[in-house]
Amino acid sequence: MRLAAAASLAAMVALAASPADARTRDFAIPAGALGDALNAWSAQSGVQVLSSPETLEGRQSRGAHGRMAEMDALERILAGTGLIAQRRGGAVLIRTRPKASARTGAASRTPSSAAPAYIPPPLTGDPIHVIGLRMSERRARAAKREARVIADAISSDEVRRLPDTSVVDAMRRIPGISVIPIADNEHPRDVPIAPVVRGLTQTYNNVTVNGLPIASTGIPEAGSNSASRGVRLDILPTALVSELVVLKTFTPERDPNAIGGAIDIRTRSAFASGGAPFASLEAGLTRPSRHGEVQPQSTPGLHASGTFATTFGPERRFGLVLSANARRLQNNSDMHGTSDSGFLAFYAADGTRVDEDDPRAQGRPVPVQDKYWINSSDRRRHGLSARFEADLPDLAISTFLGSFTFRDGFIRNEVVIEPRGAITRTSDTSGHFARGAVQVGYRDGVTRTTTRLALFNATWSPSDRDSLSLRAARTQATMGEAYTMVKFTSGRDAEGDVTGSADFPVRYDTSALHHSFTVPRASYTDLSLYPAAYWRERARSAVSDLDTARLDWRRNMAPGESGVGLAAGTGVQRAGYRYRYANTAWNTDNRDLTLAQAGEVRTNPLPFNRAGLELIEIDPDRAWALFEANRADIALTSDIGDALRDRFDHAETSLSAYAMARLARGPWELVGGLHLDRTSLSTQGYIEAGDTWTATTASSRYTRLLPAFLANFDPTPSLRLRAGYSRTLGRPSYESYAPRAAIDFGSSSLAGNPQSPDVTVRLGNPELAPRTSDNFDVSAEWTLPARLDGLVSAALFHKRIRDEIFDAMTQGYTWEGVHYASAQVIRPVNASAAHISGLELSASVGSLGALSRHLAPFGVTANWTRLDGAMSVLQTTGSPRVVDRLVGQPSQVANLSLFYAQDGLELRAALNATGRALRAVAPDAPSQDVYWAPRRQVDLQARYHFAPRWSVVLDVSNLTQARLTSLTGPGYGWLKDSYAVPRSVRLSLHWGLGG
Repeated sequence: MRLAAAASLAAMVALAASPADARTRDFAIPAGALGDALNAWSAQSGVQVLSSPETLEGRQSRGAHGRMAEMDALERILAGTGLIAQRRGGAVLIRTRPKASARTGAASRTPSSAAPAYIPPPLTGDPIHVIGLRMSERRARAAKREARVIADAISSDEVRRLPDTSVVDAMRRIPGISVIPIADNEHPRDVPIAPVVRGLTQTYNNVTVNGLPIASTGIPEAGSNSASRGVRLDILPTALVSELVVLKTFTPERDPNAIGGAIDIRTRSAFASGGAPFASLEAGLTRPSRHGEVQPQSTPGLHASGTFATTFGPERRFGLVLSANARRLQNNSDMHGTSDSGFLAFYAADGTRVDEDDPRAQGRPVPVQDKYWINSSDRRRHGLSARFEADLPDLAISTFLGSFTFRDGFIRNEVVIEPRGAITRTSDTSGHFARGAVQVGYRDGVTRTTTRLALFNATWSPSDRDSLSLRAARTQATMGEAYTMVKFTSGRDAEGDVTGSADFPVRYDTSALHHSFTVPRASYTDLSLYPAAYWRERARSAVSDLDTARLDWRRNMAPGESGVGLAAGTGVQRAGYRYRYANTAWNTDNRDLTLAQAGEVRTNPLPFNRAGLELIEIDPDRAWALFEANRADIALTSDIGDALRDRFDHAETSLSAYAMARLARGPWELVGGLHLDRTSLSTQGYIEAGDTWTATTASSRYTRLLPAFLANFDPTPSLRLRAGYSRTLGRPSYESYAPRAAIDFGSSSLAGNPQSPDVTVRLGNPELAPRTSDNFDVSAEWTLPARLDGLVSAALFHKRIRDEIFDAMTQGYTWEGVHYASAQVIRPVNASAAHISGLELSASVGSLGALSRHLAPFGVTANWTRLDGAMSVLQTTGSPRVVDRLVGQPSQVANLSLFYAQDGLELRAALNATGRALRAVAPDAPSQDVYWAPRRQVDLQARYHFAPRWSVVLDVSNLTQARLTSLTGPGYGWLKDSYAVPRSVRLSLHWGLGG
C-alpha cells in the first residue's frame, strides 16, 4: 500500500509514492551516446532504466545541465531521439514514441492510470536491458538517500551476489549489523540465526514482512526453546527477498517494540521493473568441507529456487508473483570446550578445590571439563509463496501468502573428560589428578519449524494528497522437536555418583587456549569400564500466533511533497504463545550394562586433544536394544514435574494509536508526533509445592506514551543531514513472565550430588517491566560525483535504556532438600540502567574508473561500526555491578567488499569482521562472564554470463573455516567453547528473464 510503503521506506525505494517528477537535483550530463547519458541519469537519480539494446543503438543525446526535476532532466536527455519514457512500478521504460503521438523532444509523464498500457514482451522475446552499472548498489544507495529516517538496505540482486543461503546471512553485509548463532548447549552453532542491530540482539528488534509483523517461536534454547521474542531469520530463504531494509530511527506510525531497529523484508512486486514479466530459476550443488565423518551423509547438497512474476488484465493492472525454494545440506562440525557452568576450578596449595575468591586459591585455574563434540547436521528448507496485487486508479491492493519450513536434524557424539579429587601440579600449566571420569554420550533429534503468513494491504487514495489504508495479518509459527539421548559414564560409585576412578587418572595441559586432558589409553578404550548412565526421550513443542489489524490515514505525507502533512492511525495486535515439554528418563544400577555392548572406538581424533585420543561412538540401535533387553534392571526416573515445570501459556493484547505531523519547506523536512501503547498480558505456569504441581497465572498491564521527532536538511543536492529523537519499547520474552521453576541435570546420575558441576536452574519473573529506550540519532549522507557512482555516510547514535532485561546468573540452588553449590541459576531481571552509543561509517563506490580507466570495472563497498555500551546489573548482595557492554554487543563490526564486472564476468570478495561480544553475564562472578571471541569470515563469488539470460555461479562461504569461539575466565583468557564452521563451495546455474 502506498501509505504504509511511504512510512516504512518502500515507496521511496520503488519511487511509487514519491514521484521522480517532484525531486529536483543538479544535473551535469554531457552530450553524447544516449546509453551513456541514461547511465549517468540513472546513477544520479537511483531510478532503474529499462530498454532493449536495439532501441538505444546509434542514438545521441544533448545531455542535461542545471537544477531541475528528475523527469525534466530525462526529457532533455531524450529530446530529439524519437523515444519516450514511461514510469511504472518505480522503473522507467524507454520505448519508441507511437507514431500517432510522435512529438519531438517530449518524455511522457502521463500517470499510470492514463498511460497507454505497457505490453510486455513474450518470454521468448529479446531480453530487457538494464541501464546503470551495478544497479543493486544504486538501489541500496537510493533507498538510504531518499528515506525519511536513517536506514540501510540491500536489494535481491545484492543478496544473491554472495553465498548467503538465508536472510540472516545476507544481513551481516549491512552497516551496524552483526549476526549471532544459537547460544545454548543443545543445538548446533555453525550457522547464524539472528541479527544484532547496533549492538542489540533479536530481543530488541522488530521484524516485518511487507510492513506487517510475523509470528515466531523464538530462538532455540535448551531450557525452553524460546529464549526471546526475536524472529529466527535463518528459516526464511533469500529467494523470498526483493529488498531487505533496516530502519534505525523511528517515527510515530511504526511499531515501537524496536529499540535496536526494525527489519522489513519486502517481497517482489509484479509491478517492479515497469510491470515487465520476470522469471528466475536457479539450481545447484553445495559441498561442505566436512561431511560423513561419523554417520553416513549424502553429498553434495542440493538447492533450487524459482520466482515468476507477471501483470495481466485490463491495462495490465493486476499482478501475480509465485515463488518456491528447496534446499538440503548435510555437514559435520566439532566443538571443544569446558563445562556448561562453573567453567574453571581453583585449588589451594594442598591440592584441594576451593572457590575463586578463597584467599587460599593459588596458581592457574583448571577447566572443569575437557568436552568434545563431533556433530552431524541435516538441514532441509522448503517454501512456497504467492503475492497478488491490483493497481487500480484509486485503490491499491496486495495479498501475500507464504509457508516456510525448516527441518534441522542434529546428531551429537560426545566425549567428556572430567578430573576428580586433589590436584598435583608439575608446572603452572600442567599437572595431574589421581582419579577421573569419562562420559560418552549420543543425541539424535530433529527440530521442525514452520512459519505461515497471510498478509493483506489495501490503500484507497481519493486524491493525490490523501490516502486511507487498511492492513491486516494472520501469522503462525510452530516448532516441534523430538530427540533421544543415551550416556555411558566411567568413574561412578555404587550410588551412581560420579566420584572418579583410579583407572582414569587425568593429566592436563593448559599451555594453549585449547586445553587438553588425557587418561591412560588402555582404560579409555576399555568400553567395559563405562556403565550405562541413562536413556532419555524428550520432546518440545511451541505454537506462536500473531494477529494484527491497522487503520491509517494520511494527508500530504509522501516524501517530496511540500507544505504541511498530517497522519493518524490506530491498531490492535494479539499474540499467543504455547509451550510444551516432555521428558522421559531411565537409569540403572546394573553395572554389567556397559558401553562394550553398544559402542566402539572410532578412528576420528578428538579435536585439539594433544594425546591423540579418538572418538568413542555409541551405536543408538544397539544402545536402545540393550535398554529393551534389560527393562527389569532399568528404572523410570522422570515424573509429572518434567512435563509441567517448563510448560506455560501466554496471551497478550496491545492497543495502539498515533498522531503525527510533517512540515516540508525548501531544504527542510520536520516530522513529529506521539504513539500510545497499552498492553495487557497474562501467563500461566506451574509451581511445585511439596509433591503437588499447581497452575498459577500472573497478569499485568502497562501503558506508555512514546514521542518521536525527526528533522532532515538538504544544504546541497548531494548532501543530506538528519537528526532524530524517539522513545521505544523492548517487550520481555513470553516465557520470562511465566511463574515457574525448572532444573536440568547434565546427567541424571548427578541428581542428589551437592557437588554436581552440570546443574542449570531457570526461574521466571512475573514482575518484569518492559524496557524503555530514549534514542538520539544524527547522520550525514553525501552522494559522490557521478564519475565515482557512490555514497559516503556517517551516523552517530546513543540509546539510554531503562529497565533493561538480562538473564542474571547466580551460583547455588536448593532443590528437594539438596543444595547444589555449583548450580547455575538463571532468572530474567530488570537492570537498573543500560546505554549504548555508536559510530557508523559507510562508503560505496560503484566504479574506480575516476582513478584510472583500467580500474573502471572495479568497485568497493565498506562499512565500519564502533560500539560502546554498558549496563548495571544487580548482584545477590543488592549492590550494582557495571558491565562494559550489553549482551550480544560486539566492540566493532566491519565489512569490506571488492567487486569486478566486465564482459559478462563478475568477481566479488567480501570480508566480515566482528569484535569481541558479550554472550552471558554472571553478576556475582565477573570472571564467569562469557564473550564471543573476535571473528573474521571471508566469502567469494565468481559469476559468468555465458549466454543471454544464462549464468553460472561459484560461491565459497567461510573460505578460511573461521571457528566460532567463546571465552571466559580472568582476562577472558580461557576457553568456554569453540565451534567449527565448515567451508562450503556452491555451484549454481541461473536462468533469468527481466529485471
